[in-house]
Amino acid sequence: MFESLIAWISTTTVTLSGQYGVNPVIFGALYFGTMPLFALSVAWWIRRFRRGESTLFPAAVTGVLFIAAYLYVLVAGRNLPVWVYIFMAAMLILGGFSTWRQLKQGRVSAPN
Repeated sequence: MFESLIAWISTTTVTLSGQYGVNPVIFGALYFGTMPLFALSVAWWIRRFRRGESTLFPAAVTGVLFIAAYLYVLVAGRNLPVWVYIFMAAMLILGGFSTWRQLKQGRVSAPN
């Protein structure tokens, strides 16, 4: 059962990769590889806010890290179905909301 599931995932990944032009290894590396950097950039952003310094650059870095994997799909993907765009938009909206709440909590706990 488990082996057949792994075989199906492997076959599907290779087929979809060729059909849509998105390399799942690159997507996975971007998605999971940017997570620690994203967390660090959020902390950097909050720290700069607490110090009263400019947060423009940390916000830009955080934004780029937040959308890196999805940006790769948009740039490299060919003939993607509409549901992929809807799914990516939903993921970005939910992730953005979650990040905003995290930043808001960091600002609330900032010393006055």
